[in-house]
Amino acid sequence: MDVMLKIIETASFCFPKSDHRINEDSILMPKKLGSGVLFAVADGVGSYSGAELASKCAVKHLETVTESNYITNVETVFLDVRDKVISLARNNDSLFQAATTLSFGYLNEEGLLIGHIGDCRLYVRNNSKLQQLTKDHSQYQQAVDAGIYTKRQLRNVSEKARRTLTTAIARQVDMHFEKSFIPIDELPIENGCIALFAMSDGAHQLWEKRARFSQNTMKSVSNFSSSLKKRIERNGPVDDYSMVALSVEISS
Repeated sequence: MDVMLKIIETASFCFPKSDHRINEDSILMPKKLGSGVLFAVADGVGSYSGAELASKCAVKHLETVTESNYITNVETVFLDVRDKVISLARNNDSLFQAATTLSFGYLNEEGLLIGHIGDCRLYVRNNSKLQQLTKDHSQYQQAVDAGIYTKRQLRNVSEKARRTLTTAIARQVDMHFEKSFIPIDELPIENGCIALFAMSDGAHQLWEKRARFSQNTMKSVSNFSSSLKKRIERNGPVDDYSMVALSVEISS
């Protein structure tokens, strides 16, 4: 049976932590690619010079992709993005350590392909809740996965410690990306649609503190985007905050 995809709703925001600093996040709005749709979020690693340029490099590279066959070769994508980030230092030595995270999704009639490195997150709406599809590449998550500590034992760990990355896209960092694929018939479909969300850590931290909105808000990615942005700004951003969301109609 042939499956057809149609984007019916998109939403996004991408803002710096404050008006006085550079936004080190970058987003790729959903774009048609072959028979599917590609979207992404990148978060420049702020401890190094050129963080904002590194995240822009990653997203700009994805913007130029014209062949769906290319995006399915996730290793090549990350290696090419790394080359772009490294090239930043050719004319400016201060950008030698520029680094970024990158999480992207490519949804087509076969399913959802995810390429992920760092601590941005991808989610899918499932029964009016968000189901996390990626795992943070952080020292905190590494300690939990290894069974060294439980989340309960680490509940008082500082935000800085939680956000310390174990890998990223950079010249001087070992790059350990993740590739995953979820078949189309295993993705939750609600009212004939699949709703997907990509968030930088500045957005998902405020979402996870109280991971719920009203049913009406959860039904619309636009309403969700507006409500999350208001929550972040009301509570005070902890970092640059960005999100891309899309609702895709599935028909046959």
